[in-house]
Amino acid sequence: MDLVVKDEKYLLLVEQIKATISEAVHTSRWVLVEGYWLIGQLIRQDFPQRGITKALQGLAVDTQISERTLWYAVQFYDKYPDIQKLPEGKNITWNKLITKYLTEPKEIDDTCNHKWVCVKCKLQK
Repeated sequence: MDLVVKDEKYLLLVEQIKATISEAVHTSRWVLVEGYWLIGQLIRQDFPQRGITKALQGLAVDTQISERTLWYAVQFYDKYPDIQKLPEGKNITWNKLITKYLTEPKEIDDTCNHKWVCVKCKLQK
């Protein structure tokens, strides 16, 4: 039993609601990407090269964001210092950035005292 007559006005409302939700989802994904880029920028400004491992450990505890996520944010900022030049523009998600465009940031190196080592160059980050 239909409670609402599905006339043109109603169908237009349905389309407007769908478009609004679609845009909100798209916008929220982009805002998250921008947020992680800004986090990477903030960390890189305070720790341009050395000391980032200990900084990430402390920041992870104090912000309750994992070291891995913080490292991805730094790597993201380093790889794309101009956020407007992302490969897929504003159509990218944080998850896709991590899985497609960023490399695995950490590996355990049992031969030294450093907990995290850059996978690419094998140097402490």
